[in-house]
Amino acid sequence: MNIIDLTNVIETDMTVYPSDPEVKVEEVLIHSKDHCHVDKLTMGTHTGTHIDVPFHFNENGKTVTDYGVESFIGRGALIDVSYKKNNEVIFIDDLEPFGEAILKSDFAVIRTGYDKYFNSEDYISHPYLSKEAAVYLKSMGIKLVGIDTFSVDSTYNNDNFDAHDIFLSNDILIVENLANLDKLDINKNYIFHFVPLKIKNGDGSPVRAYAAEV
Repeated sequence: MNIIDLTNVIETDMTVYPSDPEVKVEEVLIHSKDHCHVDKLTMGTHTGTHIDVPFHFNENGKTVTDYGVESFIGRGALIDVSYKKNNEVIFIDDLEPFGEAILKSDFAVIRTGYDKYFNSEDYISHPYLSKEAAVYLKSMGIKLVGIDTFSVDSTYNNDNFDAHDIFLSNDILIVENLANLDKLDINKNYIFHFVPLKIKNGDGSPVRAYAAEV
């Protein structure tokens, strides 16, 4: 089976969404003194490649542990909008050419190509979904939307969260900061795995994201 890893590495001082906790990976036990190695992780629930669940935006929304593991695994439609530039909007017209594949899929996975800027200042200026594009994906019966950027909404002008509101209020999960989507063939079929840590009352979680060719 051909497996493609879609996950960014978690490391000290990696890039995080503005206002999110900084990431620290610190040695607590070491081989030379303690006969084993143990690290301490300090990070937010939306560190690196991660999933958002409804509680992230809705205090009465579902948490991570309200979902069975099957909710995070599904057939995905790969949507290529890598022609989009800094802070450009992804419109319905950009999604419609992939409409047939979207209808046959559980997940919509959006490739902007901006993962190449991860851990750089340019990453904040990524393309993002318009409100109408988010409504379109909802209308197509999608259960999860993934993207290789900080957010499905703008991060550069982060005073509008239309896509988050539309998806999470309709029980549509969100995966952000994906990597390596350029390694996927748009003409092939993939099962995507975005399984989170089982965090009690979790509003989200880092995931080890990957695609399995079928």
